[in-house]
This record gives sequence, structure tokens and C-alpha cells, in this order.
Amino acid sequence: MLNPSDLKPKYPGVPVTVSGNELVSRSVETRITEGGIFYPITPSTEGGELYQEAFAMGELDVWGNSKIAIECEGEHAAQGGATAFAVTGKRAVNFTSGQGLAYAMEQYYHAPGKLSTMVLGSGAMCPHGPAWC
Repeated sequence: MLNPSDLKPKYPGVPVTVSGNELVSRSVETRITEGGIFYPITPSTEGGELYQEAFAMGELDVWGNSKIAIECEGEHAAQGGATAFAVTGKRAVNFTSGQGLAYAMEQYYHAPGKLSTMVLGSGAMCPHGPAWC
């Protein structure tokens, strides 16, 4: 017969009900990056909003660094800003959508040439039908 304590997971975690954007934003991006440079476009808007909230609350990353949140006027500016921020040696996140990825694609090609690293959070909806999904 099984003992009830054998059924409990060793690390049970904390049960929550949240969107994928909130889970990733609060649990990953706001903890590992020093800058959120983004153009909030649906469906990635929530990621940028949560990053701005973490910045406003004075939250630090896991290494104790402060963060900055910059809302840009478009996808190209957001990607260029994230690349520039990363070139300074800081960890950056750029929240975008599937459409934003397609729109700012040429910005993504030059970033590796500048030896920049970045987390790209994509709240993806299918931009042009099933062929892209």
C-alpha cells in the first residue's frame, strides 16, 4: 500500500493560474535581464507592462543589478535599442510578436555581428496563416 507522503512531489512549487506572458515575464525576463527595450504590440504587450512594473517597483535581477524599461516607438527602434544596450555588456530583453519579428527582421541579422546577446520574448500569433506557424 502506498504511503500518502510518497505521492507528494519533492519540490511542489506554488500553484498559480496566469497567462504564458505573465509566467515568462515575472519568472524569467525580469529576473535575468537589466533592460527591457520593447515596443508593446499585441500579444506581447503584457510582457512589456510587467517589465515596466518590475522597474517601477525597483526590483533587481538575480545578480543584484537594477533594471531599466524603455518603451520605443516601433519594432525597429526596440530591436536597435536592445542591441545597443546588449553591446554595452548588459542583458536585454525585447518583447515582440510574430508580426514584430517579421517587420524588424533585418535588425536581427546585424546583432550577432556586434557580439550582442539578448533574450527575445515573442508573444506569437500566426502572422500570415498556417505556413508560418
